[in-house]
Amino acid sequence: MNQAKPIIVLTVICIIASALLGLTYNQTAPLIAAAEKKASDQAMMEVVPGSTSFTEVACEMEGVLAVGKDDAGNGYALKVQDKGFGGAYTVMVGIGTDGKLTGTKLMDNSETPGLGSKTGMPDFTEQFKGKDQTLEGVETITGATISSNAFIRCVQTAFKAYETLGEGA
Repeated sequence: MNQAKPIIVLTVICIIASALLGLTYNQTAPLIAAAEKKASDQAMMEVVPGSTSFTEVACEMEGVLAVGKDDAGNGYALKVQDKGFGGAYTVMVGIGTDGKLTGTKLMDNSETPGLGSKTGMPDFTEQFKGKDQTLEGVETITGATISSNAFIRCVQTAFKAYETLGEGA
């Protein structure tokens, strides 16, 4: 009986802790989802200048998380994901009706601070504006080639998705 008591106490503690974690998750999940949607909507407006609202467009393509068509007709915002050095790498890409990039924004990454995270800095992201799908003249960041290439792959995936929507042909 002396050996059973600690086991029972630890089991009860584990059950209570698990229940509290589950309750916390259920309470915070909607708040986290709303914050993520707000950040995504804001990023869409940043990468498609002049936009105020978007209509969600279905796109069944690997790596494409979301597509929004600007209601004012300025273009599309595409949230795309690829694999970087540190794991998942998410970029918001804006493509205008002329088939050229209107903006890019690094959304989420697990890259090395000070190296791979530089792909989110304006010095890197601004070079994409006005480029077509050839991405001619885009340069990677020295020392962060894997992260730079993940960003570029995200942009290329966005162009492929844009073409499947019938806009980039």
